[in-house]
Amino acid sequence: MSEHTPTGTTDAELLAEVDAELAAERSARSRAGERLVGAVLLIGALIGWIAALELQVGKEFLLANPGASLACDVNPFISCGSVMMTWQSAALGIPNMAIGLGGFAIMGVVGALMLSSTALPAWFRWARLGGMSFAFAYVHFLAISAIFLIRALCPWCMVVWTVTAPMFFATLAHAVESGDLPLPRPLGNLLRHWVVLSLAWYLLVIVVILGAFWRQWLVVFGIG
Repeated sequence: MSEHTPTGTTDAELLAEVDAELAAERSARSRAGERLVGAVLLIGALIGWIAALELQVGKEFLLANPGASLACDVNPFISCGSVMMTWQSAALGIPNMAIGLGGFAIMGVVGALMLSSTALPAWFRWARLGGMSFAFAYVHFLAISAIFLIRALCPWCMVVWTVTAPMFFATLAHAVESGDLPLPRPLGNLLRHWVVLSLAWYLLVIVVILGAFWRQWLVVFGIG
């Protein structure tokens, strides 16, 4: 607490100072601790890896059986097959499934290291943030392509979208809290709320999907 002369401090000023210090303490409370973020990465990576494996197996099945359908091919606009056979499924020259299998495996290991409180060097922490930033950006490319260009939703792909968002926001929040990513306080405090940001992103995607496929949803529910 700052020092004040006894005669120069009123009760109101003292209470205001105490309130300010309590507010600062609350804002400094960790929201993205090492072990918590490690658990988010490990669990998200496990789920994402399973989804990527399902997509890999599904694509191999379709390649071996032209004209066949998958269990996730529900209708023309909810279909894994419609998405995985487009050029976007290998936009980087490597099948997205392979990228997912490798990337989620790596992030699972990173999550396990964080859970064990292993000290990670600075270059590794930056690689972790860079990897998750790339993954989140690539998810946006795939989501926009699926919704507005391919006009079909792949359930297993959406599982990947779902786990990537909190993995990214939690990693970003941890980088801010740990001091690896120094930002202005207002922006830093905002980015520390990774759960809220993840939920807001989910809401945005849901609204976009509902709007883009509004006619199809009406048909599905027998309204159109």
